[in-house]
Amino acid sequence: MGAGPMENLERYFICYPGTPPYDDKNYRASVHYGSRYRFEKAEAQAALPPVDVEKIISLVNAFLGAAGVPPVESPRVSNPLEIDYPQVKRAYGLADKRDIVWMKFTEDGYLGVVASGDDINFDIPKDASEYDIRVKKENGRKDWLHNTSGILIHKLKKKWDTSFALVFPLSEIPNEYTRHDLERGIGNYLIESDVPILDFYSHNYPPVITQQEKLTSIFNKTFHKA
Repeated sequence: MGAGPMENLERYFICYPGTPPYDDKNYRASVHYGSRYRFEKAEAQAALPPVDVEKIISLVNAFLGAAGVPPVESPRVSNPLEIDYPQVKRAYGLADKRDIVWMKFTEDGYLGVVASGDDINFDIPKDASEYDIRVKKENGRKDWLHNTSGILIHKLKKKWDTSFALVFPLSEIPNEYTRHDLERGIGNYLIESDVPILDFYSHNYPPVITQQEKLTSIFNKTFHKA
């Protein structure tokens, strides 16, 4: 069907219908302990034809323009694991170096996930025995060893294309939006534009951040706008 004109832009910022609540009581949101809800959605997406990267770039820039954010002329970045995020922040005048929406793809051309932040990665388990392992991360929180998109890609027997990522620095974010709002909006707009996303629900979940990160984000945005 595809998305129509973006006259009602705000609808893309609403959690996509069918997204399972992300809490400890709802295992549909999880890819752990045998839960298959998100994997079955990934399988359904993988049954659709992938969409060309250039078409995705065009769609994302159209959405950014409609949201009042400058489009990104050349978002395709080679060797994305080597990105200098502070340099990107300076080059694009970002309020925070995490004000980035990024996307990674599989070797056979599928959009794997729509994400935001300064943490581009190509995480993937070595085998299924690693799906449910928890470890203490650098921030001190105990979390899963592997992220959801990596587990889904492994379950689908696909591999990440590590040669590039799409990186959209979010310059001049309007006061009424956050980077996560734009991440969600872009992901949902791509879905309605018939772009398969293997980790279909990820962009709808709010980020887990510490109180210090919240205060830092508020300070950066206020100082940047001043």
